[in-house]
Order: sequence, then structure tokens, then C-alpha cells
Amino acid sequence: MTRQTNKTKSILRAVQRSNLRSPLFWWMVEHHDEIEAASAGQRISWKAFCERASAEGLTDTRGRPPTERNARETWRVARAAVAAQRRAAAAKPSRPGSVYPSRISPDWRPQEVLPPAVTTPASSLPALASAGAGPAALPAPNVPRPAQQAGPRLLVPFADNRTQEEIDAYVDEQLSLIHR
Repeated sequence: MTRQTNKTKSILRAVQRSNLRSPLFWWMVEHHDEIEAASAGQRISWKAFCERASAEGLTDTRGRPPTERNARETWRVARAAVAAQRRAAAAKPSRPGSVYPSRISPDWRPQEVLPPAVTTPASSLPALASAGAGPAALPAPNVPRPAQQAGPRLLVPFADNRTQEEIDAYVDEQLSLIHR
């Protein structure tokens, strides 16, 4: 990264700042924390402030020295702008880690999840082998399948291998969690 000279910094500052705001506004934004600390929760003497600000060359949007009312309103707007900047900086992205589809590689593929391995007790394997049983005789893997969802019914996992009492208890438990 290259060093920024004072000229470069001033040019970038001019690009960043809108001409719709006065030099007084930008000064207040830059020195927000210092003004807050100096006022220490007390009312600011806008008459004294305007005298010093005009002596330093700070002006309103028309290039005139600031009035008390103008300075007070500018301070209100500057405080709101600083608060908005800080809120935006502190805000978390709505979905951390989200990636726009245009940023995903065309070669990307989802990770393949293999079904669980069939586990057959070691004691039954010799019996199956001696009987001359082929792969079709091996026990089917116990892969649970969710019940078919019809309309507004709840999706009950593993409903195929559950009793009606177990399903009812599960549904009641889920409904109680929803209505908390």
C-alpha cells in the first residue's frame, strides 16, 4: 500500500464530503467526541461558540458566519450523523458468511453425505454365509425416513418406525415448544 501524502488525503476528504453540508457541519462531525467531552453534559453557549467558529473561518452552507440557531441545528444534525455512522459500523451483517451466487465458483459441488454403513452383528454373519445367502439376504439398513407431509401437518421424523403414542407425545412436545 502506498503512503498517502497530505495532498492525497485532502483530495480524498473532498471527494468523501458532500458540498450539501457546511464546513461547520464537517468540523462538528470530525470533533464530535471532543465537543461532547468539553460540554460535559452542559448546555453549549452557542453565542461564544459562534464567535470562535467564525474567527476560525467556519461557515454555514451559504458561506456566512454561523448564527446561534444555525450552530445549534447543525450540532443536532451532526450528532445524528455520527450516531448513524456508529450504528452502521456496529451492525452485524444479516447473514454472516453469506455469499452471493455470482461469487460461488462454477466448479463448486455440495459435500456428498454417504448413508450410514450397515452394521450386522458378527454372530449372524457366519450363519448367513453358510446358508449361501447373497447380498439380498443381508438385513436392510435402518435408515429412518420422515413421514410424508400432507397439508399443514407437522413433519414427524422417523414416523415409520414409531408407535402412535410416541408420535403423539412428540407432536405435543413440539407444539408446547412452539407456543412458549
